[in-house]
Amino acid sequence: MRDTRPSGLKFTSLERAVLRAICERYLMDRATLECQISSATILKRENTGAGFYTYCAVDRTSNAPVEGLNLRHGPMAKIDGLDHGMGFILWLKDGYLDCLEGYSYEENTTAVVLEHAVFDMVDDPVKRSDRPK
Repeated sequence: MRDTRPSGLKFTSLERAVLRAICERYLMDRATLECQISSATILKRENTGAGFYTYCAVDRTSNAPVEGLNLRHGPMAKIDGLDHGMGFILWLKDGYLDCLEGYSYEENTTAVVLEHAVFDMVDDPVKRSDRPK
């Protein structure tokens, strides 16, 4: 497992694309999520070999919590270096951004430099109750 502490407080292009797609999927949560994402501080990144975790912190005094379940499913992405791409989950803790998880489909991610990954987002067919029909 490779643990990388980011030098800046910015999301990678892959993380930004995934978070943007999640905001577009969950329209009822979009404004709240966008506010939290814009003020998030990245604490740590881990490439686990089966995917990655990006841990974040959000100022709870200046951001409203997201209501409902503690996770938001993200899109799928084709990633250079992986035959089957990755899926994503945004984990919330008490309604606040906590961790972005990227998971592979039984492939090893240790050789992929996820901070510089070349990718294409792929729409996920999973239906959401608040997604436009």
